[in-house]
Amino acid sequence: MRILFPLDLFYPSKVGGPANTLYWLCKALVRNGHDVTVVSTQRGIDKGKVEIDKWVDVDGIATRYCGSESKISFSVIRHSIKKLKTSEVIVFSSICYLPNFFIALAAGIRKKRIVWSPRGELFDTAIGGSRGKKMYFALLRMLLGNRILFHATSEEEKSTIERYFPNSKVVIIPNYMEMPERQTVESSYGCFLYVGRIAPIKALERLVEGLSLSKLFRNSQYKFKMVGGVEKQFEEYYKGLLAQVERLGLSDKVEFVGSLTGEDKFKAYAAARYSFLVSNSENFGNVVIEALSQGTPVVASTGTPWSRLPVEEAGFWIQNTPNAIAETVDYIILQSNEEYNSYRHGALNYSKEFDVYEHVDEWEKILNQCV
Repeated sequence: MRILFPLDLFYPSKVGGPANTLYWLCKALVRNGHDVTVVSTQRGIDKGKVEIDKWVDVDGIATRYCGSESKISFSVIRHSIKKLKTSEVIVFSSICYLPNFFIALAAGIRKKRIVWSPRGELFDTAIGGSRGKKMYFALLRMLLGNRILFHATSEEEKSTIERYFPNSKVVIIPNYMEMPERQTVESSYGCFLYVGRIAPIKALERLVEGLSLSKLFRNSQYKFKMVGGVEKQFEEYYKGLLAQVERLGLSDKVEFVGSLTGEDKFKAYAAARYSFLVSNSENFGNVVIEALSQGTPVVASTGTPWSRLPVEEAGFWIQNTPNAIAETVDYIILQSNEEYNSYRHGALNYSKEFDVYEHVDEWEKILNQCV
């Protein structure tokens, strides 16, 4: 099968989980004998890391990183449309990435099979009441609604898609990943961890407030490490977090350590007692699987689709209110070694359900059944 992925972000971009999720998916499809092409931007990729504006081979994936930094990358549009002729299925990631609209129109005219992953952009927290976005969704529904097979990563996301695209076909497939090697670290698991973007949707201000309300955290052995880069648009939010930490007297307990990648990131997971993801909303949350893969339990908010964490004895699923966070922090500080080790075992076992190479057949099925 010949599959085209027009993208805003692709590995080795450091901006957002989908850059890696789609890389792993493409690798798995190539391994199963499919012809995969990616047209993406260089956004989030360190200068000199990839060759720009030429076709390159990335683990068997024919890839073009377009050099445009503008919101509408005409280069992505142009090269994607050129590839439509030889592609059987077009897989879009992000419904609000503007080049996708023009590429989708061209694909619809050519009667190509279309799969679209909104990646959480239809949640209320992402739309933010924008009339412009709602009008855009209505236009897309009118022009292409009956030609799109939507991909959701959870039941909640499926419901949001059906709200804006009623009568559309929606399939649910969680994000899968290439399972990393488990890291061995000499540690007493002396910190709590957050890994991800420093952005308002992650509700880090509630996390900090929850730590301040905890009865035990301030005088415990544990520190909280915030791992993640700061995009220019969120610099004021980051400064506000730093001021909040100082105001609450947590400067010696909460540390912002910047971005970590590769083995360094997974060593941080392996050394942490718990990893936290208390976002207002997430369509998935790859960082949860990353933590679980190192045997590290996770505290996730009910704004994420991780309700099975307590069922699998791999963590907790809580409201992202400061009080709920504080209560959970106190509980896990007092957790016995026996119970904690059971949770680490549960985390590792649960992670095995998300191996992309074991589940790529689920994607092959939907790529074959596109309308």
